[in-house]
Amino acid sequence: MATDLSSERRSRRKSALLAAALALATIAAPSAIYGASQGNAEAREAFAKAEEFRAGRDIRSARIELMNAIKADPQWIDARVAQAEVLLSLMDGLAAEAELDRAVQLGLDPAEVRHLYGHAYFLQGEPEKARDQLLAADIPARNQGYAARIMGRVAVQVGDQQLASAAFNRAMELDPKNPDLWVAIARFRADTGDQAGATNAVDKAVKLDPRNIRALQYRGELLRFQFGLGAAIPWFERALQIDPNDVPLLTEYAATLGDMGRMTDMLVVARKIISLDGHNPRAFFMQAVLAARAGQYGLARRLMQQTKGVIDNIPAVLLVEGIIEHSEGNYNAAIDKFNRLVAIQPENREAQNLLARSLYLAGSADDAVDVLKPQVSRSGADPYALWLAGRSLEAIGERDEAAAILNRAAVHDAGRESAILDSAPLTVLRAEAERNAEDARIVVPYIRALYDAGDYAAAFAEAKRLQLANPGASGAHVLVADVAAATGDYNEALDALTKARSIRFSEPVMLRMVEVMRAKGDMRQSGEVLAQYLSYNPSNIAGLRWMAYSHLETESWAVAAYILENLRKRIGENDALIVAGLTQAYTGMGETDKAIAAGRIAYRVQPSSPVVSHLYGLALIQDKDRRRDGISLLRKAVAIMPDNPVYRKSLRRAVQATGRS
Repeated sequence: MATDLSSERRSRRKSALLAAALALATIAAPSAIYGASQGNAEAREAFAKAEEFRAGRDIRSARIELMNAIKADPQWIDARVAQAEVLLSLMDGLAAEAELDRAVQLGLDPAEVRHLYGHAYFLQGEPEKARDQLLAADIPARNQGYAARIMGRVAVQVGDQQLASAAFNRAMELDPKNPDLWVAIARFRADTGDQAGATNAVDKAVKLDPRNIRALQYRGELLRFQFGLGAAIPWFERALQIDPNDVPLLTEYAATLGDMGRMTDMLVVARKIISLDGHNPRAFFMQAVLAARAGQYGLARRLMQQTKGVIDNIPAVLLVEGIIEHSEGNYNAAIDKFNRLVAIQPENREAQNLLARSLYLAGSADDAVDVLKPQVSRSGADPYALWLAGRSLEAIGERDEAAAILNRAAVHDAGRESAILDSAPLTVLRAEAERNAEDARIVVPYIRALYDAGDYAAAFAEAKRLQLANPGASGAHVLVADVAAATGDYNEALDALTKARSIRFSEPVMLRMVEVMRAKGDMRQSGEVLAQYLSYNPSNIAGLRWMAYSHLETESWAVAAYILENLRKRIGENDALIVAGLTQAYTGMGETDKAIAAGRIAYRVQPSSPVVSHLYGLALIQDKDRRRDGISLLRKAVAIMPDNPVYRKSLRRAVQATGRS
């Protein structure tokens, strides 16, 4: 009996939805006004089903039902317009435009759908056409909020921040409870550096409509940006419960899984994307990444060819294409890819190193030096960049300069990465900053220059002013922290970093927090910060490196060895500090053979490193037949850094153990 009642209730609810959809079609139908078909019975039934699917957020099923409605009655304007709206939701601007054109041919006044035309042109990347439609004077009042929202997105597309701000303000006046509007505003604020404002906007969108796919997706994207990869997953999965076939959502989900190292899961989702959209370039790209990581470069190349060049200018794509070419020995082709990547991301160190390596192997060592000089001339240089620059300088005969840089690499004198250094004269930067006191893009280089000149008081004052003017920008707080840490004011630095972390818990923020807390002697809290960051970013190399070193410090040898071995598998054996860390861990575990094997590799990579010499020497003295070699290496470490008390103590103990003075 209960089953019959439940069935009856479902039947009544379905009938009510059908009646509501038909009533809506009758009341709002443009065809009723313009004299075209009002839909035959079969078309209206399919239309009602489509509306039911749209209400349930099943857009793809709605599209199919609207196709059925149009097939049943090709002259019905309502079905054409509804199909255009659905196609816009699926981000198919070209097909939406075709449906709108047909509706207009059937008699619909173009003014009724100018907002939809503008949206279609926006999706096709035709901002001028979109602007003409969205700023037309004859748009009905009920559609003006929609038009203003899309106009804001068009303005963002062309980089007109002033127009975008005005358009979004207008949309807020006309349609303040539209969740899609608040998602667009969130993206706009994020693009302009207002991360806190972006979070507030997308939170409002989710509150207005907790089942809005785009709002849930972007909330996940912001959390991924703010805290790390793992923070986004629950939001993506929540949205996928509503619509498991949403391709943009699936694409972000798959990319995040891949970045987290969950490659098998990523592959499953990528294949689903291709089943829904057989030409989706990002799905093929993700599979290419997986193939490249497995060393299957031929397969990776074939998969990249499936993208048809649609995404070739995306930095991640250029990186993978360059790696494929480099790995197959096509160094000139790799140089082209990496050159383009560095042009787009001039601060990308990995891209600089890969470009320099390709140039070096292609016989252009002088060009490799030019690429690396800006990086190795500043604090925070990558150790590998120092080594590569030294080798490149040797290749062109600059042996004195090469020796100086290789010595820095040997003692791991990279320095901490800071926000500080600029090539323009301080007087020029000061004048620019005074003329544009509110423009962070101009003020930040001035602060960097003050810092580099040692004028910490002025740098701190400017950084604090910028911080107060931009409380929603993580970078402003990081600048304050850098200057404060340089002067030893760790409390001020930690306070600024805590504010930056609440906006975006990025790798640079994490590294700075760990360093400042360790400088204050708070090892436990630095470990907690590191653990939280890794809980969201479990594959982050910098975080894992710090975690391994922390376990070495506490003599948790097995845990440190596990982390370091996984890092070695991922990045190879050219990182002397990682392999030397393995030497220390295996020595502590009493696994002398493994320790010596790792030490031998580290010493081959950087024989002039005192760290490597010291740890390799400690491993060797555990083998009674190699004790003399071990003592020689400990002497070498002391000779390179005679004031290091740890090295001297190790040498003294080793010598005493032999009974010698």
